[in-house]
Amino acid sequence: MRRTALLICLILNLWPAAALAQIPKSYKELKYPPLNRITPPEPARFELANGMAIYLIEDHELPTISAAALIRVGSRWEPAGKAGLATIAGSVMRTGGSEKFPGDRLDEELDRLGATVETSIGEDSGRAVISVLKEDIERGLIILADILQHPAFPEDKIELAKIQQRDRIARRNDNPNAIVFREFRRIIYGKDSPYARQPEYDTINSITRQDLIAFHREFFQPESVILAVWGDFATARMRALIEKAFGDWPRGGRPKPPVPPVEPGARNRAGIYQIVKEDMPNSWVAMGFLAGRRDDPDYFALEVMNEILGGGFASRLFNKVRTEQGLAYTVGSSWQAGWDRPGIFTAVGSTKTETTVTILQSMRNEIERMAQSGVTEEELARAKDSILKGFAFEFDSTAKIAQRLITYEYYGYPRDYLQRYRDNIEKVTKEDVARVARQYLKPDQLAILVLGKEKGFEPPLGTLGKVTPVDIRIPPPTRP
Repeated sequence: MRRTALLICLILNLWPAAALAQIPKSYKELKYPPLNRITPPEPARFELANGMAIYLIEDHELPTISAAALIRVGSRWEPAGKAGLATIAGSVMRTGGSEKFPGDRLDEELDRLGATVETSIGEDSGRAVISVLKEDIERGLIILADILQHPAFPEDKIELAKIQQRDRIARRNDNPNAIVFREFRRIIYGKDSPYARQPEYDTINSITRQDLIAFHREFFQPESVILAVWGDFATARMRALIEKAFGDWPRGGRPKPPVPPVEPGARNRAGIYQIVKEDMPNSWVAMGFLAGRRDDPDYFALEVMNEILGGGFASRLFNKVRTEQGLAYTVGSSWQAGWDRPGIFTAVGSTKTETTVTILQSMRNEIERMAQSGVTEEELARAKDSILKGFAFEFDSTAKIAQRLITYEYYGYPRDYLQRYRDNIEKVTKEDVARVARQYLKPDQLAILVLGKEKGFEPPLGTLGKVTPVDIRIPPPTRP
C-alpha cells in the first residue's frame, strides 16, 4: 500500500498542472463524443419462384452458418376453444420431426453434426432456426425444409407437449411478476381477446393430431415464409443450396390472414382492479392503458417520454418513488408499442403491503406531473443518449441484424427502419415530449391493478374508489 501511495504521489507531482485542472471533479462533468454512425451490412435479397423471401448476409468470422425462418402463423389465429394449439404445433414440429427425419433419430443426427434445429410458434409469428458447421449447411437446410413442409406430429410427442402445457397451467400463479403482467394484459385487451386469452386444461385436452395437421395445412406455405441465412458462405452457392432445399415446395395460394382487431372497449378500462393472493410478502401495482403501434408518428417521442418517466435508474419514477420516498423494491414503466396492432403502456412497482396505496398514488402523481409540466433539456438529453447507446446493441451481431431485417419485412416496415429509428430519436425535441405526454398520459383513464393481500393497506384500497376483483383461480378440467 505504501509503495502504491508513493507511486501515485510521484505521478501527480510530475503531471502538468494544466492537465490536472482539466480532470472533472464529478462524474456528472464527464463529456463523451457523439456515437459513431452504425452501418449494418447490406444483405442480398431474392425470392424463390414459389414466393419464399430470402435474405443472405456473409460473415466469415467463424466457420458456422445459421438460418432463421419467420412464418406467418400464430396463436392469435388459433380457435378460442383450442387455446394452446399453436404452441403445441410449434413444439411438436421439432420434437416429432418429419417422416423422413423422425424426432428421436433427428436428435441423434444433430448430436453427431454438433448442430441445432428449433421450431416454435408465438402469438403472431412462427420461428424455425438452425445452426451448423459450414460444411453441414446443405444437410441442415434439407432437414429444416422437410420439417417445415412435412411435420409428422406423432401421437406420443403430442401427448408429451400436452403434459408440459398442463404443467405450465398448474404453475402459472407461482410467479407474482408474471401474474401482474398477464392479468393486466387481460384487463386491457379483454380476457377473450386473441391477445390475452390463455390455455386451460379443457382447451389443451381438446386438441387432437388432426387439429395440428389442419393448423399446419392452413398456415404453412412458402409465400408465408421469410428466411434469413448468415455466416461463412459464398452468396451464389448458398442461393443454389436454398433453391435445392425449398424450391420444390409448391405455393399454397392462401391469402395473408387478417390481423385480429383489438376490442373497442380496450380503450376504456379505467378503474381499480384487485387480485387477492394471501401468500404474497409484498404488493405489486400496475397501471396503464392501451398504447399505439411502432409506425405511429408519435412513437419516437413516446419512447423518449417513457425513458424519462420510468425507463431506467435515472428515470423520474425510480428517483422519486424508490430513491427519495423509499417506497419501491422495483419500479419503472414501458411503452410497449405493437408492430401491427396497439400495444400497452404499463407502469409497475412493488412495495410492502402497508404502503400499497401510497406507492399507487405516488406513481400516478409522477404520470400526472409528466403530463402537465413536460421535461427539462437535461432529462431530454440523458434519455436520448440512453436510448441511442442501448440501440447500439441491436447491431452487435450479424444474427440480430439478419433477424431484425426479416421482422421488418414480416410486419411491412421499411428495410432501413434501424437507421430511421436512430434518426427519429435524435430529432425528438423537448416540445415533442411535452406534447405527447399531454396528449397520451391521462391519469383519470388509468387502469390500476393491485396484487397482494386483501387487507393491510394504509389507507384501504377502497378509499380510492370502486374495486373490481380479478379471479385468477385455475378452472379444473371438465373432460379427460
